[in-house]
Amino acid sequence: MKQIAVIGSGIIGTSWAVVFARAGLQVRLYDGDAMQRERAVAVLRETVRASAALLREGDSVEAVLARVQVVDALDAALDGADYVQEAISEQLDAKRALFAAMDARLAPAVILASSSSTYGVSLFVEDLPGRARCLVVHPMTPPHLMPVVEVAPAPWTSAVVTQQAFAFMQALGQVPVHIHKEISGFVLNRLQGALLAEMFQVIADGVISARDADLLLSQGLGLRWATVGPLEGVDLNAPGGIADYLQRYGHIFNGMAAEKGLPAPVDEALAARLDAEMRASLALDGLARKRSWRDLAVVQVRQAMQPLYGEKP
Repeated sequence: MKQIAVIGSGIIGTSWAVVFARAGLQVRLYDGDAMQRERAVAVLRETVRASAALLREGDSVEAVLARVQVVDALDAALDGADYVQEAISEQLDAKRALFAAMDARLAPAVILASSSSTYGVSLFVEDLPGRARCLVVHPMTPPHLMPVVEVAPAPWTSAVVTQQAFAFMQALGQVPVHIHKEISGFVLNRLQGALLAEMFQVIADGVISARDADLLLSQGLGLRWATVGPLEGVDLNAPGGIADYLQRYGHIFNGMAAEKGLPAPVDEALAARLDAEMRASLALDGLARKRSWRDLAVVQVRQAMQPLYGEKP
């Protein structure tokens, strides 16, 4: 893929344009709002400048910016495109109309990806002749800094298209994850939402202040999660890995669920599945080595952050 069309030039669209241009691709960025297009030019320059440390060796801010062309017509953006990343507002009617127009204009091999953080692509492409080439490629905001991307096909999306989108994201330097079933909010926002909902509750109940709740994340869990995910983290926190951890502490999570009238999340089936998946990627005799790696990584994250703490607004 060499020519990319990004439709929508807000925070997500301009950030996507930087991701593609930074990888050496030509990008046409379109927005129906003329004032937004003007703002996008300035935002692009500042975004590339501020993230210059992430440019490939030998590349420059000016070279990246030269690969992005802001255009004033949808047809101009789509002309010759190998891949389209939609990043317009979360309005189903607008997405439905846009995808219908793109499906009618573009060759069947062109992948049509939505940045939607809310809606599965099936909600706005079901009636299109080319619906098999449509899927959601949902980034964490902003994608030029946050590499993780949710690749979420509809039930009818071609498996080849899903594989191509996954491989394309990897080639860009992003970190794709496969969402196997469409679900409202996908997984990234549901995980974030669950954490925020619990924080809102304990703050509302007077258990903790907002500042201290944030500190638990930024100076605690966030430092750990910057190096390993939550499941990897608990896998390292018991001698026998995640199965051992859940046997010791699974009742805590079941107790919290019971407080809310919810079914117990931890049972033997879940523990067995998690143990099998974790052991498939790391044998038990590798836990000690990974703990040492994690500890070194946390030290380096803290060292990197120390000069910035005094500049935090």
